Amino acid sequence: MTILKAPSRRLLVFVWAVLACMHTAAAQDYVEWSTENRTSLSFQVNQAGVVPLLPAGWTLVPVEGAPDRAAVSITFMDRHLVLDGQGQVLRTGTSRYMVMSVQARNEASGQAGTMLVSGISPEGPGAYEVYQPALVASVDKRGTGEGEASGETQETWTMEAQSGDRVQLSLAYTEAAPVRRESRIVLRSGKRPDFTRTYQIDQATDALGSPGEPGSRISQLSFTAEGPLFSRIFDGTEVLTGVTAIPWYSRQIYIP
Repeated sequence: MTILKAPSRRLLVFVWAVLACMHTAAAQDYVEWSTENRTSLSFQVNQAGVVPLLPAGWTLVPVEGAPDRAAVSITFMDRHLVLDGQGQVLRTGTSRYMVMSVQARNEASGQAGTMLVSGISPEGPGAYEVYQPALVASVDKRGTGEGEASGETQETWTMEAQSGDRVQLSLAYTEAAPVRRESRIVLRSGKRPDFTRTYQIDQATDALGSPGEPGSRISQLSFTAEGPLFSRIFDGTEVLTGVTAIPWYSRQIYIP
């Protein structure tokens, strides 16, 4: 006679997790996949330049110890392959653009997280409706290396919008072994805060530090942001707090 044992607690937890993932996938629409590399800069800036970009009812998450400052991220993206939800090449299949994000919260609802508030893109406003149409969106990236030694990278990004806003980054650094991590995040539109997209991300990050700081591997950095909008945010009081190279970034996008 065969005796059937009750399922173990570990098995029940596993089954519950699988069912939860299936429910989440069923409740969301898969809309895009891409692979790319990125360079991201973190700043502390004057809040006054950023607050006008927030939707009604939303406030900036203040920087600890500096309530008049805001944490702003500028991320440059070089997308090598972009596919839609059916696996077909989206537009030309490649693109270069820049996005600006902040940490924001809604005092009434308690919602908080990353909000995209601006950027420059050849694709126009984009899904979040916050990017400025680009006149120029270019990257020049070069690397050298030998054997198993760490490589050297030089890159220049230039983003110019029809509005007159312009951002340029020139960066040189010594590479190190990046750290791979997987994450799931939700991004929100600064134009339509009820619009969100969920990102399932697999990436490798190389934290370069800040120029002049102990352990930094940055040998040269020049960053300028100017124009009707960007000159109000980057008014000369901004402080660069970190630079991250992301040589490998793959994401699946779901809505809502």
